[in-house]
Amino acid sequence: MPAKRKRAIRANEAKPVKARRTSGGGIARSEVSESALVTARKLTIPVDGEPPAWANYRSELGDTLPWFRAVQGGIYHKDGLCWGVLLDADSGDRCYIDEEVIITRIGGGCTKDKDGKLTRVKNQDTNDTMVKSLLNSMEQKLPVGIIIGQGNTVLETKVPHPFNVMAYFRVSHVWFERCDGKIGAKVRFEKLDLTSKSWWAVKGSSPPPPREERDFKNRPEVERLEAPAILTYDQRFLDYRLHPDDTVQPHHSLIPDLLSTLNEDDSDVSTIRVAWKGVVCPQCRKCISRKLWRGWKCSDDTTPTPGHPHHTCTFQKMLRMHPVPLRSVIDSLEISPQKRALIPDKTVMTPHVDDVSLAPYRMLVYTLPGVGHITHLVSNRTINSRPDGPDIMFQQLQQVELGLRRFPLDQSVVDGTLTAHFAVNYGMPYKYVVSVKSKGFNEAPKVILRALGRLKWATEKALDRARDIARAPNEMLVLGYFEGMKIGYHDDGESSLGPTIATLSLGAQSTMLIRMKSVYFNGRSKNNIFLAEDPVLPGCAFEIERQNLKTRMHNRDITHEIYDKELKEVLKGHKCSVAKPCIKLQLNHGDLVVMHGENLQKYYEHSVIPENKLRFALTARHIKADHVDPKDIRKGNFTLSGDQVYNGH
Repeated sequence: MPAKRKRAIRANEAKPVKARRTSGGGIARSEVSESALVTARKLTIPVDGEPPAWANYRSELGDTLPWFRAVQGGIYHKDGLCWGVLLDADSGDRCYIDEEVIITRIGGGCTKDKDGKLTRVKNQDTNDTMVKSLLNSMEQKLPVGIIIGQGNTVLETKVPHPFNVMAYFRVSHVWFERCDGKIGAKVRFEKLDLTSKSWWAVKGSSPPPPREERDFKNRPEVERLEAPAILTYDQRFLDYRLHPDDTVQPHHSLIPDLLSTLNEDDSDVSTIRVAWKGVVCPQCRKCISRKLWRGWKCSDDTTPTPGHPHHTCTFQKMLRMHPVPLRSVIDSLEISPQKRALIPDKTVMTPHVDDVSLAPYRMLVYTLPGVGHITHLVSNRTINSRPDGPDIMFQQLQQVELGLRRFPLDQSVVDGTLTAHFAVNYGMPYKYVVSVKSKGFNEAPKVILRALGRLKWATEKALDRARDIARAPNEMLVLGYFEGMKIGYHDDGESSLGPTIATLSLGAQSTMLIRMKSVYFNGRSKNNIFLAEDPVLPGCAFEIERQNLKTRMHNRDITHEIYDKELKEVLKGHKCSVAKPCIKLQLNHGDLVVMHGENLQKYYEHSVIPENKLRFALTARHIKADHVDPKDIRKGNFTLSGDQVYNGH
C-alpha cells in the first residue's frame, strides 16, 4: 500500500479574513534537497559576520527588543499584528532557511509527542490568532523582526550565540497544508534589505545578486495537489522576491538605542518604567537587562550561561540617580493625612480597629482563626514628619549605596528571568524567591539600623497584644521598586524562618493582597492530588461538605477509604480555581505591617503592587541559627543605640 499522501491547501480554501485576500503557497516538487540533510548533523560551518544584537537568555530579548516580547512561543503578536518571530528548535516539517528566505510553520495547536517532537493536534485556519497577525502584517506591509536560536538546525551555518537577531523580513506568503490528518499554516518570509549580505551566510560566500538579476515579476501560485510524503520547494518559489518598495518600513528600529533617549539631567528619568528596560551593548552587541539599581553592566556573574565561556565585556553604564522627592510619588493633595480613614470594602475582611493602644498609630488587626493574624500600623503626618522619621528615611535610602540589584528567579517559565524589583539582604542569609547574598548588619548604613529599630518595636507590640513571645529579628530584606515593578504572589514559609515577619513601607502607596493558596482552597492540587490533611479553611471551596466529611472521619464514623471516595465525589467536576483575596491592605508611606503565625505562610500567600515610581519595602525576620552556616551567624548580630532605638513616636 502506498504511503499516505499529504495535501497542500491554498489559503483561500479556508474561510477568508474579512476584507483580506490571502496569498497562495509555494510550488512543490518531489526531490530531496541537500539542506534537508543538514538537520541530521551538528552544524559547524562558520557564518560570514556577527549579529547586530544577541542574547544568552530569551528574557534578555524581551527586556531589550520592543518587537519581540513573547515569553513563550515563537511568534510575538500584539494589537492584531505580528511584530517578531523566534526560530529555535522545532520549526516543523519542510521548514527552510537560506540567506534571504525563511519558511516555517505558524505555531499553536501543537503538543510534544513521546520523542519530544511537536505534533499538530488542532486545525488552523484564518481565524487563528497568530495566522491573523501574520496576514495583517502582510497586508499592512509591516516588516517582522526575526531571531534565530542555537537550537535551530535548519540553517546550515553555526550561529555564534544562544539567541541572534537576524534582520527585518517581509511576509510574502501564508498558506495551509494537511499533514497527518490536521491542517496547519506555513509562512514564507523574505529579507527586507536585499542589497547587503546576510551575516548568517556561509563565510566567504558570494555577495547577493544585484537588483537587475532578481525575479520580481513571476510570483508563484500554488496549485491544488496531492503531495508526496517527502516534499521540497521549487527553486522558482525560493528565488522569487517581492518588488522593492521604499514605503515598506518597520515600526521599531531593529536595534533600539534606549540610552540616547534618557536625559540624565531629568530627575525623574532614572526610575520610570522605560528606564529599567534592557539596552544593547555598544561594544559587543549583547542585550543587557538592567540588573543594577544605578544602571547596566554587560559582564555579570549572577547569570552564567551553561556551556558558554564567561563573558568579559567591560561595558557598563551607570545613571546619575537624582533623589526623588516624596511629592512626586504621592498623588494625594497632602503627602500624609492627620489620620488616615479606613475605606470600607465588603469584598474582603474588615479589621478590628484600635486607635488607642499604639497611638499615634492606628492599629488594624486581621485575624485568621487557627492560622495567625496580620497587624497593620497605619502611619500619619505626625509620625512621618518627625526627625529621622519616614520622610527623612525615604530620602536617605536614595543617598546611600545599599547594593540593590535584580536577581534571576530560581524557578521561572523562562530561564534567566529577573525579579521585578531590586533587592539586597542584611543580616543572616535568607533565600526567598531568589538566592541573595547577604551583608552583615555591621556593613549596614545607619538608616537601615533605624528601620530595623522600628521593625523590632512593631514586632514586639504586635506579639504583646497576642500574648506571644517575639523573637528578635536578625535579618532584613530591602526591596526597591521602580515604576511598574511588583512582587507577585508568594509566601515566606521557609523552614529556616520564625513565625513573624515585619515590613516598613516607604514612598509610593502599594496594595498588599492576601489569599488562600490554591491547593488549600480547592482541596487538591492542579494535578488532582488530594491533601493528606485538609485544614478546611474558612472560605475554601465546598467548605461545608469538606468539614462534614472531616468531622465524620475524626469521629470514626467513616474510614479513610470512605472519606477519600466521598471527597472525590464532592469535588468531582469542580475545576481548580484561584482563591480571591480575603485581605487587602493599602500600604502608605510610613506604615508598618506584622504578619504572625507559622500556618499563615503555610496556607496563605501575598502579593504587593506599588502604584507609583519609587517605593522601598524593608522586611525583618528571625532566621533560625541551625539553618545557617556557622560562619554567617555573626552577620545577624547588631546593637541599636541612640535614635536607632524606636519607641513608637
